[in-house]
Amino acid sequence: MDPDEKARHGSGAAAVGQPLFTPTPERIAASQLTVFCRRLGAPDPAALEQLAIDRNADFWTALLDWLDLPVEGEAAPAIAGDDIETARFFPNLRLNYAEALLRGSSETVVLRSVRAGGETTILTRGELRARVERLAGGLTALGLKPGDGVAAVLRNDAEAVVAALAVAACGGVLATAAPDMGAAMLAARLVDLEPRLLLTVLEPRPWDTGPTPADRLAELARLLPTLEAVVALDQGPAPAIDIPLHRTADIKAPPLTAWPRLPFNHPLFVLFSSGTTGRPKGFVHGAGGTLLEHLKEHRLHGDLTAGDRLFFQTSPAWMMWHWQLSALACGSQIVLYDGPVEGPETLWRIVETEAVTVFGASPPYLRLCASLGYRPGASHDLSVLRALLSTGSVLQPDQALWVREAAADIPVQSISGGSDMIGCFVLGNPNLPVWPGEAQCRSLGLDVRQAEDGELVCANAFPSRPLRLLADPDGRRFHDAYFARRPGVWSHGDRIEITPRGGVIMRGRLDGVLNIRGVRVGPAEIYAALAAVPEVMQALAIEQSGEEAGDEAMVLLVVLAPGADLDAALETRIRRTLIAAAGQSHSPDRIIAVAGLPTTHSGKLSEAAAADALNGRPVANLGALRNPECLEAIAKAAPGGTGLTEVAGEATLDWLMRLWAGLLPTPPAGPDDNFFDLGGHSLMAARVLAAVRRRTGRSLPMAALLHAPTARALADAIDDPAWTASARLAPMAAGHGDPLFIVHSMTGNVLQLHGLARALRSPRPVIGIQARGLEAGETPLAEVEAMAEDYLALLRGRQPRGPYHLCGFSFGGLVAYEMARKLEADGETVALLVLLDSHVDKGMLPLAERVRLLGIRLAHHARRMARVGPAGAISYVAARLRALAGNPDPTPAPEHEFPPRLQAVRDGILAATTRYRPGRYGGPLLFVRPRVPAPVDFDATAAFRGVAPNLKVVWAAGDHDTMIEPPQVDGLAALLRGALSS
Repeated sequence: MDPDEKARHGSGAAAVGQPLFTPTPERIAASQLTVFCRRLGAPDPAALEQLAIDRNADFWTALLDWLDLPVEGEAAPAIAGDDIETARFFPNLRLNYAEALLRGSSETVVLRSVRAGGETTILTRGELRARVERLAGGLTALGLKPGDGVAAVLRNDAEAVVAALAVAACGGVLATAAPDMGAAMLAARLVDLEPRLLLTVLEPRPWDTGPTPADRLAELARLLPTLEAVVALDQGPAPAIDIPLHRTADIKAPPLTAWPRLPFNHPLFVLFSSGTTGRPKGFVHGAGGTLLEHLKEHRLHGDLTAGDRLFFQTSPAWMMWHWQLSALACGSQIVLYDGPVEGPETLWRIVETEAVTVFGASPPYLRLCASLGYRPGASHDLSVLRALLSTGSVLQPDQALWVREAAADIPVQSISGGSDMIGCFVLGNPNLPVWPGEAQCRSLGLDVRQAEDGELVCANAFPSRPLRLLADPDGRRFHDAYFARRPGVWSHGDRIEITPRGGVIMRGRLDGVLNIRGVRVGPAEIYAALAAVPEVMQALAIEQSGEEAGDEAMVLLVVLAPGADLDAALETRIRRTLIAAAGQSHSPDRIIAVAGLPTTHSGKLSEAAAADALNGRPVANLGALRNPECLEAIAKAAPGGTGLTEVAGEATLDWLMRLWAGLLPTPPAGPDDNFFDLGGHSLMAARVLAAVRRRTGRSLPMAALLHAPTARALADAIDDPAWTASARLAPMAAGHGDPLFIVHSMTGNVLQLHGLARALRSPRPVIGIQARGLEAGETPLAEVEAMAEDYLALLRGRQPRGPYHLCGFSFGGLVAYEMARKLEADGETVALLVLLDSHVDKGMLPLAERVRLLGIRLAHHARRMARVGPAGAISYVAARLRALAGNPDPTPAPEHEFPPRLQAVRDGILAATTRYRPGRYGGPLLFVRPRVPAPVDFDATAAFRGVAPNLKVVWAAGDHDTMIEPPQVDGLAALLRGALSS
């Protein structure tokens, strides 16, 4: 499988288990997707998916024709331009978004608006259109023209729908918000729109928080200098403002019954990013692209028809509100709810009373229901409900399973996209089974792929791509946000895994990945594992920075179910659950129970705000949060602690046993159990030493657990202020006679090789040599020759004369080789020199090998350029030339992938690798290569063949990383035992 094919189909990791739901043959035969497949001659959805990419323009043209939208003009070309960043769809077509939504029988009911504690408003299509015509006439009388900006603060009710469609009918550009947003936050978003009109609600609701609608209007009107008038959608009290205020009931103007058909790419909606990590981006979306993408998703992926009632838990501040609005063009009814979620029964009651057929909810709401033991299927008639949609955050497998067991045996379709594309990149499919934890498929016509780092990317143009961003006249901000990292490809920022069956597992945001002591941890895996802990209702995993290099800590903030307490037993169970499900790296350093977590107005949890509060930083864009008051409790929880509940007067050994029990895969049975036998490794050792530092203020060397590997020995070392240990020579296995010295890898330390040392079961001692610079006050080295001189001084202090036995893993092999050369030059005997898959710089390779590698890279670049088209190829080549010149595109980069001290060591090692060229060595040399090659493999032994005549190559199971881990490490250890005994 070539790299392009692999990018489309993912890594090959399949989800386990059985489907949660499988559609019947009758259902498949009757679906609109099946009808459309037959229309295009595709035998099944998989064939249609490939056809929609290979013949992209034909797909969109056929879809437009099949939807039979009210358009005028020419459908050709379907796509103008071949650059995803600038392409335009159907430039010769004209339409009106409101007209497309409101065509059809006037007598059919299309809208049901439910108000908490009030009556339900029911409108037919004729009634809704009449209201839209009246308001559109009033807006026209106030001077609204096509292209004018309109801001709207709306509730989720019938008046909001009327307002949105009236603005669309006039050709205005609408930006919507919800009443729970503050004036300052609203102004920060809306000011760049330069709105002429503001549509707003003034009547307060019992569940409103913050300023009254009148007070908010007074402040907002002052902050938007371009406003010419305010239109109140209700009869609530209004403040005195400096611009005219009109009430819809009082506007006397003829209805606007003839709506202009505007260009396909005429701006329709402006949506905003959450604004929790920086200034909100305003995405300007076109009418045609929005309509075409939404109807494709509704009819082909959701199978919505005129017989459906769609109810989505949303608000006008979120793109899902606009998404559900477009369902009117399918002939479907939409159900709206204006009110709070007072308990798990709130939304399910509406599903029953309004006979909802397709219900959209967020994962937090489903988790709330499950955590309280709520079973809606037992208390409500859900017989007409045929599908449940979920979005807003990652849907975990247990939540989909809960729907089947507690609500109804229906497909639970996980959908995901964003305000930036006003639609979905992955979503449901009526013809496919539903697998736990997966979105069923990728959006038709969108070439969605899994990039090398797991990011969701789209490699072709799509109609709902933003026309532009507000306040971005040269397009630089838009380019930097989505195209700078990969020219010619949309980079979305979500982490995904594409399964072999074509489903997609959402792994959370790429920018939400934590960097804990150099290890990247994805919070999505933590949240998935916590589904097995019913006491935890919500959680946020965030990074807490320490003053010491490498002292970053992972803090898990949890909201507990009613009646649950975060005691020592629950802490330990949470840690052990995370270790079992996701690995040791996902076990938090500290667990803190809080009453609430920061949430945006679109219902998403904000890791950024919680991290700012925990680390004592000013919280950026506080106004983007629905509940900023929760940050005070998070900030107060920040100082001190080791991550364990403190016990007064607790002995160091008892404290350490508790710490190990919560961190290690196998809890210690007694104080003399070996840390590494219990599953400890370098990451766990760093976390133990960080906890010691936080508890005692004492910094022990990274090698401390090699010198004191049991809880008892380490407790004695902690309690003894005079205890010291070599940070550079680390005992890895006891024995007698001449030792085997193992040189560190790129990490600078040898803890990762402890499993190999123990698996050797050699009678001789095994001693690890660690890099200079891991401890405070040491300056890292940046030359292999200098490292060899430095390490030989350590070696001779332990073993003054030969014969010597040397081994190096990865980069360490280069240093071991140079050490052997210097010993040979000094007349010493090197009985054994082993290089474990030592990586070399390409400059060390012979010309023939370099030419072969160049051919591989050129073929790779040719495939990339062929995929992105001529315009994209030019951008791609330009980016590569800038990179070669040392001036790559400016892209956001993490501050560091590793703690500063470790990063300095790695920088020195990287520099040493590029500069080193091996000299001649006449002794025996054993080079161990893994049987599983690297993605871009080259023969590193070619760099040594001309200078080491006694080179012998042997093969070990696994790849570069797994050859030193169980179970492959046993085979590698057997190879080394044989070499040591010969």
